Amino acid sequence: MVVEHAYIRVSPGREADFEAAYVRAEPILTGASGCRGAELFRDVERPGEYLLRVSWDRLEDHLEVFPGSAAGKEFAAEVAHFFERVPEVRHFAAEAVGK
Repeated sequence: MVVEHAYIRVSPGREADFEAAYVRAEPILTGASGCRGAELFRDVERPGEYLLRVSWDRLEDHLEVFPGSAAGKEFAAEVAHFFERVPEVRHFAAEAVGK
């Protein structure tokens, strides 16, 4: 399993609309093939910035399967137009080091 961290910057003044759109779109994301769950967090130090944390069965589920899928296109259509810039996305092992 891998954990995606997407660092999102929303266009100023659009935060409430983005959050509402995400709430509507979350079931699309979490219902996608290989997705185990997702959570969106507000940055407490930088207004308008968010962390989207998504758990995937495999890295390929996020990078290869999801983008071209109906779910991937539908999710992007719901939330991507709120982004001020392309999110920085990183992937992490689900297991903590030393555990």
